[in-house]
Amino acid sequence: MSSSTIWLILAAVIISCEIFTTTFYLLAIGIAFLIAAAAASLNLSLGIQFGICGFVALIAVLGVRQWKIKHPRPIIPADADDIGQRVQIETWKDPQHARVKYRGSHWDAVLAPNAQQNDNEYWYISARHGAILEISPQAAQ
Repeated sequence: MSSSTIWLILAAVIISCEIFTTTFYLLAIGIAFLIAAAAASLNLSLGIQFGICGFVALIAVLGVRQWKIKHPRPIIPADADDIGQRVQIETWKDPQHARVKYRGSHWDAVLAPNAQQNDNEYWYISARHGAILEISPQAAQ
C-alpha cells in the first residue's frame, strides 16, 4: 500500500470523526492529512510528508481557533423560556413566598424585589433561581 493511500485513509477516518465532535479541529487536521497525501503522490520523502502535515495542521488549527474566538456562540440561559410566563398562585406561605402551579406541576416562588403580595390569581415569572421561580404581578417587558 502506498503512503498516499495511507494518508488518504487517515484523512477519511479523521474527517469522519469530525462529524461527531463538530468542533472543526479534526476537519483542520484531516485537511492537513489530505495535503500530506498530495505530497506523498509527488514522491516526496516521508520526513517531508510529516513536516508538511504538521505545518498545515498547526496553521489550520490556529485558524480554527482564531475563527472561534472572533465568532463566539451566543450563550442562551436555560431559563430564558420561562421568563414572562404566567403562573397561578395556589397558596401563600408568607408575604414573600408562594406555592404556584406552572407547566402542570407545583413550584416554590419568591416575590421579585419591590413586588407586594396581592389578590391576583395569576403572576408572571421574572427570573428563575434553580427550582425557585421569582414572580411579579406584571409580565416582563
